Amino acid sequence: MGRRIKTRGATSGSRALTGLFLLIFLLTACLPPALPPVLKIGLVAPFEGRYRYVGYDTIYAARLAVREINERGGAGGYRLELVAYDDRGDAELARTAARNLAVDPAVVAVLGHYRQESTLAAQTIYAAAGLPLLAVGAWPTATSTTVFPLVPSPERLAAGMWEAAAAPDAALVAVWGAGPPAAALKIVLAEHDARLVQVVSPSPAAPLPELLFSLLPPHVTGERLAEWRAQGWQGVLVGGPELAATEFGAVAGAAAEGTHFVTPYPLPQDLPGTADWLAAYATLGLYVPEPGPYALPTYEAVYLLAQAITADAQAHGRPTRAGVTEALGSVEQDGYLGTLRWSADGYWDAAPLYLYCWEQSEPRLQRVLSA
Repeated sequence: MGRRIKTRGATSGSRALTGLFLLIFLLTACLPPALPPVLKIGLVAPFEGRYRYVGYDTIYAARLAVREINERGGAGGYRLELVAYDDRGDAELARTAARNLAVDPAVVAVLGHYRQESTLAAQTIYAAAGLPLLAVGAWPTATSTTVFPLVPSPERLAAGMWEAAAAPDAALVAVWGAGPPAAALKIVLAEHDARLVQVVSPSPAAPLPELLFSLLPPHVTGERLAEWRAQGWQGVLVGGPELAATEFGAVAGAAAEGTHFVTPYPLPQDLPGTADWLAAYATLGLYVPEPGPYALPTYEAVYLLAQAITADAQAHGRPTRAGVTEALGSVEQDGYLGTLRWSADGYWDAAPLYLYCWEQSEPRLQRVLSA
């Protein structure tokens, strides 16, 4: 009798244990699949302050690219995560953001800083950390194997600005601003026997130039141009990419009319085939401002980084900063801005240049330049 009771107890326990294992198996089978590992991409731009319009362009464009890439399976089997910092276009804040990104081992590349001064301030920190930087909107002056300027060479931009001016040789010219593009522009002017004068404010005591080139920030150019127009100057002003900013038109007012600028970053709505992209961009929030000139280069830069991460993963396994840096030198991205790749001198190879003119308080595309 005792043996029968013992046998029934053992059988009952075995059934319970089997049921428990079956329940665990079924519950495990119902769990979602494990997410792929994550890699981080840094984004540093001015999100507050005078240049906050730059940050609005970059954050929405980067989010759109990251969302699309992750929906398609990520980059080389890794999900991408965006880590954004606001440097307000300030050199010290730029250095702080660079240090924060440099100490995070999951960050394999950075997009930034969209301003010349902040980019120059941060680039040495990235170089010391072996962290690749895609520099949009700036011309780094120090040679570094980890810096990839997503800009045309200074010589190419200078040639485009001269073409846009359509000035005769031996014209009387002034250049506002400094840096690599300004230096290259002065060489182009010398090749055309232009007579270069140093003048900031119009003065009846000195001959006024027929042509002004400005590589200054948009608000500074706007202030100066308004002063010159008020003094009766009727010459032509040609600027660089920064004059796409609405701030230039707001500061210069009526004086902005007829001002030309040359840029590798067209407004997205001016390019054919961007309707679907614009619609997707608008879904990123309740109120998403219209994309400006920095939206497309940021979007394409994220895809370029994804290609480099994929190439590194295929070659070496888990991507690293060194591997992504190496891959960036050889990958290409075909997109709305044409082909993104680097030339032998380290700049955006054969970057297309777009000529705009301020008309009725808005920048309007005129044509693509041949420079």
